[in-house]
Amino acid sequence: MPNQSSTETIVFHAVGDVTPRRVDYGEAPESLFAKVHQRIKEADITFCQLEANLSTRGCLQYRNHTTWYGRAHPENVKSLIFGGFNVVSHASNHCFDYGPDSLLETIDVLRSNNIQVTGVGKDIAEARKPAILERKGIKVGFLAYNSMLPVEFEAREGKPGCAPIRVSTYYESQDFGAGMPPRIITIPLEDDVRAMEGDIRNLRNQADIVIVSMHWGLHHIPGLLAMYQPIVGHRAIDAGADLIVGHHAHLIKGIEIYKGRVIFYSLGNFAQETPHHLKPPPGAYARRTSMTYRKWQQEPGWERYGGAVDKRYSMMAKGIISKRAIQKVSFSPGWINQKAEPELLTRTDPRFDEVLHYLESWCQELGTALTVEGDEVVVGQRLPIVAPEQDAWKNQPPG
Repeated sequence: MPNQSSTETIVFHAVGDVTPRRVDYGEAPESLFAKVHQRIKEADITFCQLEANLSTRGCLQYRNHTTWYGRAHPENVKSLIFGGFNVVSHASNHCFDYGPDSLLETIDVLRSNNIQVTGVGKDIAEARKPAILERKGIKVGFLAYNSMLPVEFEAREGKPGCAPIRVSTYYESQDFGAGMPPRIITIPLEDDVRAMEGDIRNLRNQADIVIVSMHWGLHHIPGLLAMYQPIVGHRAIDAGADLIVGHHAHLIKGIEIYKGRVIFYSLGNFAQETPHHLKPPPGAYARRTSMTYRKWQQEPGWERYGGAVDKRYSMMAKGIISKRAIQKVSFSPGWINQKAEPELLTRTDPRFDEVLHYLESWCQELGTALTVEGDEVVVGQRLPIVAPEQDAWKNQPPG
């Protein structure tokens, strides 16, 4: 009889930001994932980033009046169940929009429906506690952290919230010309990074494979990474993480291979039902931050899921996992329609190449090769790194 520990493999799927609201809209919760649920469920373990609370409790925190959409009815958990998700991160810049009662109800709603949650909790100890799932004798552990931290969102001793990776921002002049854009320096808080490293090392003693979820980065800005992201990602891998799945940017971003481990800097949106088209409740107002950074015109029919064209691009990451390692990492390009519903594309669909070509430029800057195999794209060997356009001056000869 073959050695099960060395021959068995399982499949892992991960997607980015998900905010189910079908029940709030008076629609069937199953409709959100109707086009993708069968593909998602082909995996043994499925992960997503849950953006909004699933709760009717709490009240909108006064610091977060622009994010009034951070809560949805608990019955929307039926969308996640139908989609096939069995582990989620809830560590995000929306986890505390409606305070502790809403966050704690969300945790209860997920767990009572057999969906494990990590990255949040009744205190910092619970927020840093991993979720561990076992399939075919293979234990996969999950940790989740949030760098998009409004004041008071972090968990502390005796206080609910999320597991933080706090970041400081500094600005440095790069040019003698007045008003020229500065260099933006972002430095993660060392205490938080060391706490993450300790969590990962502890989890390595409990699980065969460690996957770390990061809510981080620059939202709405194509391709660009913040300085702190590779620092945190590399240190997570140095501590023992096997895979990093990032989100929050609301756009897909580049993929890096570091010491043989893959970092998805942003999986993009997957089913992000954000009701910007609706009037906010009294005392709150909507803010379209993407318009601050990018100019675009809302197309007719896209009021329910608006934004620039590349906000429609998505992906589902896939890992083939054994007891010893993640043997292969790939992804399926995706597309989001006017109702925030995701679809996974086949190779014959022209949108497949549109998504792939968009992502390839960011991957090339990170030295990562992408190879199409059927309807999937395999994350492969490193390429010579191409300097980003904003740093091109570094490679110019003097004179």
